Amino acid sequence: MKYIQLNIDPKSLQRAAEVLLAGLDARSQDIVARRFGIKSGSVETLESIGREYGVTRERVRQIEAQAKKLLARRYDVLENVSQALNDLFSRHGGLLAEDHLIEIVEHSAPQVRPALVVFYLNILSPYEYVTRSDSFGPHWSHSELHNQYVEAAVGAAEALLKKARHPIDEARLMQEVRQRLSVSEQELPEACLYALLRASKHLNKTVFGEWGLTSWIETRPRGVGDKSYIVLRRGGRPKHFREITAMINEVKFDHKQAHAQTVHNELIKDERFVLVGRGLYGLAEWGYMAGTVGDVLEAILDKASQPMAREELLERVLEQRMVKRTTVLLGLQDANRFQKVAGDRYVLRSGARK
Repeated sequence: MKYIQLNIDPKSLQRAAEVLLAGLDARSQDIVARRFGIKSGSVETLESIGREYGVTRERVRQIEAQAKKLLARRYDVLENVSQALNDLFSRHGGLLAEDHLIEIVEHSAPQVRPALVVFYLNILSPYEYVTRSDSFGPHWSHSELHNQYVEAAVGAAEALLKKARHPIDEARLMQEVRQRLSVSEQELPEACLYALLRASKHLNKTVFGEWGLTSWIETRPRGVGDKSYIVLRRGGRPKHFREITAMINEVKFDHKQAHAQTVHNELIKDERFVLVGRGLYGLAEWGYMAGTVGDVLEAILDKASQPMAREELLERVLEQRMVKRTTVLLGLQDANRFQKVAGDRYVLRSGARK
C-alpha cells in the first residue's frame, strides 16, 4: 500500500505551533504543550499537570478547553495546516484510524512528531476523535469529507470474509468490495478503501498481509497453539514440530521466540492437531483421525460393512499416518482387537470397540 503524503512543509507545521502557543499566557502555553506532547513528544495527564500547579484535573481541563477555543480563532495561522489535513482526510474517505494517521505522518515527515498533528486536529473544529461507533474503532473523522460508501464498504468487506471463511488477499478483497457495491475505483480509490478497512472495528490484517475478521485467530493469534495452527494450515501438509517452530519464528507474529519443546507440548494437548508420524503433525480438519495406528485400524474396520483385504486396509491407514508398512502390520497382529479371516482379510474382533 502506497502512502499518500501529508502535503505540507514540516517546518511550517512546527512554526505554526510556535506562533499559536506564543499567543497564550505562560500557564496555558505550558499546559497545552504538555497535554499534547508538542515539545517532548510525551502526552501528560490532567492529574499530573494539576498536581504541579496545585489545581484540580477539572481546572486543568478548563484551561486547556479555553486555550483551544482561542487557538481555533487563529485561522491566519491555521489555514495552510487546515488545507493540508483536509486534503489528506478527503483522499482517505474522511476518516483515519489513529495508528494509520501516525504511520502517514512518520512516512511523510519523519522529523515531525505525530503528536503535533494530533494537536492541530484537536484545535480544528471539523475534526472529531470518535471512540464509539458500530462499524469503526477509535478514529479521527471529518464528517463533511466522508466518502459516500464509508459504511457500505466495510460492511461489504465483512460480508465477503464471512462467506469466504478465511483471510483474503488485499488487492482481491478491494476488487470484490467494489464489485459487490457496483462502484468504480475512481468512486472508491485504493487509499480511501484501505483507510476504511484499517479503521474498521471488525476487520484486521494478518501477518501475511491478508485481511480477515478480528474474531479469527489468523488476525489475532493468542498463543503458540494458534500460531502453530496458522503456519501449518498455510503449509497445507503435515510437518515436524521442529519445522513448525522454525516457521513460527520466521513469520515473526510478535517479539516472542517460539521453542520446539513448547510447540511440541502444545500440539500434543490441542485437539486441532493430530500426530500422524514420529514428531509429525497434521490438522484434524484435514480428515486425520486421532489416536494410535491401532486406533486408526479399529476406526476403519468399525466403519467397514464387510471384511477388508490387508492391502486395502494398509492403504487406508497410510492415508492417515506417515509410518512404515511394518508398523501397520504390527498393529494388525493385536489379537485382542483384530481378527484375520479367510482371503487374508480382517475384521474387528467382536467386543473390541465400545
